[in-house]
Amino acid sequence: MAYGRIVSFLLFFFFFGVANAFFTPAASCERRRLQSTSLNAKNFMLRREMMQNTLTFGALLTASPASARSTKSRTTGYDIQRTEAEWAQMLSPQQHFILRQGGTESPYSSILEGEDRAGLFVCAGCGTPLFNSKEKFHSGTGWPSFAAPTMSKFNPDVSNVEMEDVSTFQYQLAGAEVRCRTCGGHLGDVFADGFLFPGTPAFATGKRYCIDGGALLFVPNNQSTDDELEFVRGDLPPTKPAKPVFLG
Repeated sequence: MAYGRIVSFLLFFFFFGVANAFFTPAASCERRRLQSTSLNAKNFMLRREMMQNTLTFGALLTASPASARSTKSRTTGYDIQRTEAEWAQMLSPQQHFILRQGGTESPYSSILEGEDRAGLFVCAGCGTPLFNSKEKFHSGTGWPSFAAPTMSKFNPDVSNVEMEDVSTFQYQLAGAEVRCRTCGGHLGDVFADGFLFPGTPAFATGKRYCIDGGALLFVPNNQSTDDELEFVRGDLPPTKPAKPVFLG
């Protein structure tokens, strides 16, 4: 009896904590904020490590193994292949930190968080179209947010954004990493909390792609093909400080 009460007590507080800590957009991205104090990689705990730590206690209670940190190569199996030295040369320090090292930018640090024009958001590493502006919405988390990715022109059943293969439990609780399907570049995370955003595209898909702006370039629509295409680099800061949006 005493053992049963202890287990019930622990389960109650675990799931109470989950409800408060994960079922709000700001909380689900809190680990990203904790990573964002410096560009020095030593000062960051990578997103995958934090997800692993978050799931450990829950996995013990449910008697199921916690998901291992993703060890999939960001090069092997992808169409675009470059050495890490080549990536470091062609990308800015911020782009390289995000795309090739799985880092996370500070909230409201990207000019693309406030970008509302019609156009395409493409991979900063290879130019693959990743998100259409029609799927973009303001989540209040400080990172560009999208409801759905762009589908491949070669296979309409496959998107240009690759989602990490994780258990349903991990995806529902803490989301999953997303990458560019062409070059393997880290983009951010996808969360199953689209239902929290009525009136936005995410409410229909049930998903929120929480993307690092520094991993993207924005290409506005209605540009002449005779001129060089205009694009906006997501690793640039906003032209004016953004005002955080608080839900509730």
